[in-house]
Amino acid sequence: MNLILWWHMHQPDYRTHDNEFMLPWVYLHAIKDYIDMPLNIMSVEGVKANINITPVLIDQWQEYNLRLETALREKDAQKIESLLPDKFLKPLAIDKLTDEWRIWMVKYYKWANKERMIERFEPYKRLVELSLDDYKLHYLNDSYYFDLTVWFHLAWCGEWIKRYDPVIRQLINKEYGYTYHDRVLLLNRISEWLKYGLSLYGQPYIKGAEILSPHPDYPSLLIDKTILGDLSKKKKGEYAVTFTPFYHPILPLLLDINAGSLIAQITGIQYEPVELNAYPDGLKSAEENMERIDNYYRKDGKLFNIKAVWPSEGAVSAEMLNLFAEEKINFCASGEEVLSNSLGVDVHKPVSMEGHNIIPLYKIYKWKNSSMKMVFRDSGLSDIIGFTYAKWRGDDAANDFVSRLKEIDNADKNAVVSIIMDGENAWEYYFENGFYFLKDLYELLAQTNEINMLTVKDAFETEESLVLDSIYPGSWVNGNLQMWIGEKQKNCAWKLLANAKQEFLEWKKHIKNGTKIKKVEEQILKSEGSDWFWWLGEDNPLLSQSMMEKVFRRHLKSVYVLMDKNPPAILDDTLVTSKVISNINIAEMGGIMKRGKS
Repeated sequence: MNLILWWHMHQPDYRTHDNEFMLPWVYLHAIKDYIDMPLNIMSVEGVKANINITPVLIDQWQEYNLRLETALREKDAQKIESLLPDKFLKPLAIDKLTDEWRIWMVKYYKWANKERMIERFEPYKRLVELSLDDYKLHYLNDSYYFDLTVWFHLAWCGEWIKRYDPVIRQLINKEYGYTYHDRVLLLNRISEWLKYGLSLYGQPYIKGAEILSPHPDYPSLLIDKTILGDLSKKKKGEYAVTFTPFYHPILPLLLDINAGSLIAQITGIQYEPVELNAYPDGLKSAEENMERIDNYYRKDGKLFNIKAVWPSEGAVSAEMLNLFAEEKINFCASGEEVLSNSLGVDVHKPVSMEGHNIIPLYKIYKWKNSSMKMVFRDSGLSDIIGFTYAKWRGDDAANDFVSRLKEIDNADKNAVVSIIMDGENAWEYYFENGFYFLKDLYELLAQTNEINMLTVKDAFETEESLVLDSIYPGSWVNGNLQMWIGEKQKNCAWKLLANAKQEFLEWKKHIKNGTKIKKVEEQILKSEGSDWFWWLGEDNPLLSQSMMEKVFRRHLKSVYVLMDKNPPAILDDTLVTSKVISNINIAEMGGIMKRGKS
């Protein structure tokens, strides 16, 4: 049997229109997950996998690199602090603290998984415990707050950085009493790892910079020489890099705002129609998101042999697939639920075709008469990695997973099984960021004769495929689009966005300044991203909803500000309703990940 492992890395645009970051998840996940994932693959000979990354994430990552590099050229603490792009980074360069900073640090430097990140390190655990007692905080000096700052960042470092960077190991071993020099040293190390990290995706560390090598290599100046020597003796595992439409919008909804209603009627699920006949100029937004990803496919490296795309949230429709075909996309994917709805069968059960039995889910499909091929993820196998194995021993989980694959191989020797899932949010629930599980899994897969691992290029070049003539709109989440539309709060967000877009379309008719038009258009595009709608709704925690919808409303306000207009008063009102409080503990894993099937 053939196996496609396809990890997805994504963050929406957190930048204000004047380029300050409102939330820190880009750089925190970069030092933890976006660097760990490709290095874990590279370290196991014989492995083949795929990593999808969103261009808007790369764009923000490059912004961090540029701003960090600029800040660290300065010697004065105040200048470094002012130049740093993210409030979470600034205390690493602050010389003296205000009461405002102390209150902020105690609140936000606990944003880490309690069991796997805070309690893993006794010093960090003690610092956090002290912060829970307001009375004790009155007796703590600045050394406490700076230690908390350092430990927050050390805890967020990925396993490769923690294990193999001698500077980071030295800081971990120090435990307490971090000086200003220690903090700036840590900031420098974070900057160097962030700059290196983008080379793993074949991208320059800042826009316009030269890529030194077309193929990723180990960071010789950042990791222990002994480890580097051991790694260099082995042939590296391979991975392909793929992309998602630039700002990660739900393209089927941009093309047809009522696509969610259509699949709701077909599948008989509860759905509240949005009061819009069409989303303004949605086709142009979709085309712009697609055209921009061309800049990220390099022609001189093994990372990009074909143009493969994981559509935002695996959300597809016939109109969207036709657009992909027009844009010369070679390969894409969605969820098994979409295939099941479209074929009208249980795609896990064998069906007879041309004289032999096949399992529909485990086949490669060609879209109509185009040259574009696609696969559909196995929800059960993808979800078991995302939600179950975190509590298992790494070797036990790896053996269980491979045994499940062998069962499929026994049923269909020509099966193509696609595991497509979140590549960043699962690992903070695993022991040591999933290091042992992924190592055990990759080694076992590479050694198992019954399993042939594929890159998307390998899958595209597979001759055998079935023709898919029609498809229902839907995503990998339950086969519908309800994570983004069809509920009161989500619908309200769409109407606010559509109003801002319509206002922009009217405004630009009378504006001759192309640069000014481009700035507003950019703000609209980032507001069309999927995440703002994902987090709204009664099945998500109140805190997460509130944070993300504030960013969304800030984006929409900026649309009006950049047009020299007063933002509508409604944008000052929260989209989150108080009754969500009663459901605050319902969302699994804090709502940041969902299962393919409820």
